[in-house]
Amino acid sequence: MADNMVQSAWVTVPTLPCVAIEETLSFWEMLGFEITYKQTRPYQYGIVTRGGSELHFGRVKGMEASSNLYNGCLVMVPDAAEVYQEFTAVFKKRLGKIPHTGIPRISRMKPGTTRFTLTDVSGNSIIFIDSSAEEKDQETWEKADDKNQSPLQRAVAMAIRFRDYKEDEQAAAKTLDVALRKAKNEENTTIAEALIIRMDLAVFMDNSARASECSKLLSQLDLPEGEVGRLMQKHGIDPPKDAS
Repeated sequence: MADNMVQSAWVTVPTLPCVAIEETLSFWEMLGFEITYKQTRPYQYGIVTRGGSELHFGRVKGMEASSNLYNGCLVMVPDAAEVYQEFTAVFKKRLGKIPHTGIPRISRMKPGTTRFTLTDVSGNSIIFIDSSAEEKDQETWEKADDKNQSPLQRAVAMAIRFRDYKEDEQAAAKTLDVALRKAKNEENTTIAEALIIRMDLAVFMDNSARASECSKLLSQLDLPEGEVGRLMQKHGIDPPKDAS
C-alpha cells in the first residue's frame, strides 16, 4: 500500500444486542434519535444517530432483555443534566412516570453529578456522561478517601460514590446505617445530611419505615432555620412544606 493511502482516522462503532429491531429503534426514536438504517431480512439490524453519535443494534435470537446484564456503551455529551431533563420529560409524557426500576429505566441524576444510565427496552445500559466530567468525577470519587474528614463525613462521601457512580443504593444505605449508629461528636449538619440522603434512599427502595425513622431523627436535631431545606435542595430532594 502506498504511503499516501494510510487511513487518516479510525472509527469504532459498538454493536449492541436487541430483542427486536423495530421495538428498539422506536424506543430510541422516542428519545430524539433518528433512525438512519433499518434492516429486517436476512437478519435484523438498525442504526440510530444523534449529535454525531451512532448506536448500532443487531437482533439476537432467543435473547431476553432481563438477561442482558453487561452490554452497553458510553455517550459523551456537552451537558448530561440537560439530556437527562429531556429524557425524563419524554418518559413522564409517554409513560406517565419516570421509570427508575425495571426495563426500560433511567437512573436518578442528582445535582452536581455528571452522568446517568439509560437502560433501553433490550436491556442495554447506555451511560451518558458530561464531556467535561473527568476532573469533577475524580474530585467526587477521591473525597470518600479523604482522611481529613470525620467518619460520618467520609461515610456520606462513600454513599454518594455508591449511589451516583455504581448505582448501588443498597450499599449506600448500608454505609450510612453503619456510620449513623457509630456517630459520635459529629456536627448536627453532618448528621442531617446523612439522614437526608438515607431517607431519600429509603423512599427509593420503598422502605417507608426507615424513611419515617430518618425523618423523625432529623426533626430532633437543633439546626439553623432553613438548613434542612438547603441540604435537601443540595441533594435534589423536595423538602417537606414544614422543613426548617
